[in-house]
Amino acid sequence: MEREIIHIDIAAFAVAVERVVQPALRGRPVVVAPIGASRSLVTALSREAWEAGIRKGMVLAKAVRRCRDVTVLPPNEPLYARASRAILKILQGFSPMLEPSGYGHAYLDITGTGRLFGPPRDTAWQAQKEIHKQLHLDASLGLAANKMVSRIASEISKPLGLQDVRPGDEPSFLSPLPVRLLPGVGPQVQASLDELNIRIIRDLVQMKIEHLTFVFGRLGFVLFQRARGIDNTPVYPERAVPAIEQEKTLAEDSNDYALLKNMLFELCEKACAQLRAEKQRAGRLELRIRYSDFRESGGKETLASPSQSAAALYARGERLLDRILTRRTRVRSLHLRLADLTRGFVQLELFADPAPVKQASLESALDVLRRRYGADVLKRAS
Repeated sequence: MEREIIHIDIAAFAVAVERVVQPALRGRPVVVAPIGASRSLVTALSREAWEAGIRKGMVLAKAVRRCRDVTVLPPNEPLYARASRAILKILQGFSPMLEPSGYGHAYLDITGTGRLFGPPRDTAWQAQKEIHKQLHLDASLGLAANKMVSRIASEISKPLGLQDVRPGDEPSFLSPLPVRLLPGVGPQVQASLDELNIRIIRDLVQMKIEHLTFVFGRLGFVLFQRARGIDNTPVYPERAVPAIEQEKTLAEDSNDYALLKNMLFELCEKACAQLRAEKQRAGRLELRIRYSDFRESGGKETLASPSQSAAALYARGERLLDRILTRRTRVRSLHLRLADLTRGFVQLELFADPAPVKQASLESALDVLRRRYGADVLKRAS
């Protein structure tokens, strides 16, 4: 049985959601960017702003000079997350095989659902209609036998279209499209393709695989397959993995290392207080940094022994922060995630250092004081 995969794409998702909340913004040039931060960059923009010459990633000051009547909105992550969850809830009504791929984007595998919702194209149309009816958001949809082609189909059908690519039609569909639409073709790869006079996917198909692998290495083989519409990646449903998460956004974007370490310790304290309240321990610590230009970097550390001590987790977190903080760009937020949670007692070593046990007892005593007298009853000296 051929797979039937839908890709849902809501153009300029942040702006689209803001316009639902503030209808007066419709038809006007709108950009989303951090306000007040020096060198803040445009992270989302409306079609009107694009027509005025503004581009994603442009410095906000330059964008405002390009379009004097542009409306600048600060990012509202809680609102975007809420809207994204609402979209996923609608899509789950059509198939449990649902893979979110960022705000306003998702893959839906509807293989075998014909008896419930009819032909695949009808199912895609119903999903599009329900998103507009319930959330007042316009979605473009691509329908194909694999994820890559469905994503490209949704891209070319923006802002409110439905492109259906039937099995076997992938090469003819992709042939006239620009190579930049293929996954893996970023600015650097595209520059190399331009040097080879390859600008549309048909040109790439005509290249021999030996030539592509000579220029691009292993990526050459991947490009060879993708240009022909070959993609065997399955849709991965999101799994609920027990974890404790804490996030904090700075009042003003900063690259002050001492400030970032202090914020990391606060996150560890809050997360570990929750661990102790739920009588759990964490075996893995994950940290993600979001910069002022909304690029992210992250990493994880596995603990030798599960812990619920803020001091122990902070020691590993500080080392992780040193490893992933590789850019000079100011930081906007830190996100801490504790995973591999376990309950029960941990076997202690006979000649183990007693300091961690004493630290854990101290933190438990502080929990009692804070529950009784408030969170600010005791503060750290530094």
